[in-house]
Amino acid sequence: MAPGSAALVMFAIRSAIKLGQQTRLAYVDATKRQELVLPLPNFFSAVDDTSAAQYFADSGQSWVAATPRLKDLLDKRLTTSGLTADEKDELLALYAEFRNLDEAKRGKLKPAADGTHLTADELTALVTVRQWRRGTDPNPSVAQRLAGAFIEIGVDYFVNVPGALNKDSRQGRAVLGFLEAMEEINFSEAQLRDLPERLFVATLETIAEHGELLSGDPKVQQLVKVVSASLSADVAAHIEKIRQSGGGAGNLVLENRALDWADLVFRSVLSSAGREVLTDPKGLLGIEGPGASAAVGHVGTAVLDLILEHPTRDLDKVFSRRGLETVLQASLTVVAEHPELLVRSKNEGLKKLLAGVADELGGYDTLLTPDLLPALTRLILEKTGENIELLWPDLADGPGKNIPLTAVKTTLEILTQKPESGAKWKPEFGRAELVAVSDAVLEEIVENPQWVLAEAGKVDENLRIALEATLKVLRAQGDARLSRSTAVAVLHASIRAVTLRKEFLDKIPSTGQPLVAATLDAVLSQIFQDDRGASSAWQLARDAAVKVVVQTVLGQVAKSGIDKKVVDKVRAFMKKQIARLKKGEGFDLSAFETQLQKALAKA
Repeated sequence: MAPGSAALVMFAIRSAIKLGQQTRLAYVDATKRQELVLPLPNFFSAVDDTSAAQYFADSGQSWVAATPRLKDLLDKRLTTSGLTADEKDELLALYAEFRNLDEAKRGKLKPAADGTHLTADELTALVTVRQWRRGTDPNPSVAQRLAGAFIEIGVDYFVNVPGALNKDSRQGRAVLGFLEAMEEINFSEAQLRDLPERLFVATLETIAEHGELLSGDPKVQQLVKVVSASLSADVAAHIEKIRQSGGGAGNLVLENRALDWADLVFRSVLSSAGREVLTDPKGLLGIEGPGASAAVGHVGTAVLDLILEHPTRDLDKVFSRRGLETVLQASLTVVAEHPELLVRSKNEGLKKLLAGVADELGGYDTLLTPDLLPALTRLILEKTGENIELLWPDLADGPGKNIPLTAVKTTLEILTQKPESGAKWKPEFGRAELVAVSDAVLEEIVENPQWVLAEAGKVDENLRIALEATLKVLRAQGDARLSRSTAVAVLHASIRAVTLRKEFLDKIPSTGQPLVAATLDAVLSQIFQDDRGASSAWQLARDAAVKVVVQTVLGQVAKSGIDKKVVDKVRAFMKKQIARLKKGEGFDLSAFETQLQKALAKA
């Protein structure tokens, strides 16, 4: 039997546990008999280098061909200088191990004193792992380089997970996928430090925490394999770049940062992608067309590169694990549904968009607006995917022409401006409000993108005009009775009105005020009068009332058409409504809407 490296490590883990169990039994027996008998086979012991040379010249010739170091030692033994003492010891060690392996294969090893024994395959796995440090080639496989660490970790884990040692079990499939991924890495060149051990532990812990990964589905094994390989290669490239850049002792800090983030991204990708992969394996484990590859791997490396390569801002403080998983989940969903995001950009589209979002919006994530960037990134990714052809027509050129990104940037620029000194309503928007307005803006853009497009790939000033004008009215007319959530609703209603009728952006010649702002001013100036003692003011100033009145007025005006005369009609109508409320009449929305329709219809 000649098992592959990944299978061999799994075999060695099982063997080590069995040996440990036998050892414990031996200690019990030793206590009873007052002597210690370890359950080890009766290994053949080497005598001298002459015996070793004779063996390798006869029945052990196959070992010479497979082990360059052994051949070097045997050749040197025949020279005039001969072998040093250390080299003789090395030759004898190789002789003992290789001959015992041959004995195991022929079934000639005897059981231990207590009657227990390892099978030939189990012994082969253990001894093979033990001898990898001797006579190996200059490009060791993962098993040769890391088997000891993996076995130690595996023993600690699997001894407490009954049934997991079977390579066909749910846990076994995931671990085998990880080991197979590690086999593909050239460890003589890749700079990974302790990342493989970290990822191995992460694999074990993640599959224990997330039940969907324990379905036994082979796709989970493939998921672990793809993500392990892609992140390992990416981290190796980052560490190599760090070492080539100089920096002395500071390099170690940067390398540790890369390893820490790789560990976090790996865990997040596995937990986030598990359900997606099980429901849509083709979307994430393979896509068709030029440059086809495993999309889930590119998502992981794109997010990792965002953190490690971002040139303008330290994102460690921005991306918590929760925030990271928010971005990963959105990225996985978009890529699964729209693989062209990767194919058309040669796997660079997602990476460029994430970097663009960080560059353009990273500065808005502050102590007052924590976790804003991950939430906005999710929105931009999701909305981009809903109409990628129109909202990001030139994705191969980078994120500069991504309409959702440009729109969100414009929204944040306006909503985060400090209130002017003369403003009546001065509250500043927090994370929840900024995300809500951005979501509303993107929702309207997805439904009707033409209202913000001056030409293909560019955003005109319509959005900026609408938002600035609406916020100016809120600052001027609102007071303490206006909540931030109601202000968000008014902003949304204003954006919706502009998308329905672009004439709302036309300006009144005498004031330069857009008609949408003039209409809102006509409504809010009456609701938030300084007559705070009047019951009428409090009836309409309630959050629910403000929202429904604004939405109703803008909706009816959009249906009837908008100009300066219509704004005057709205102002006159609102004055009459307030007068009725002051007389003690109640507010009825149905009657309000009917009366508004009649007022707007009058010549």
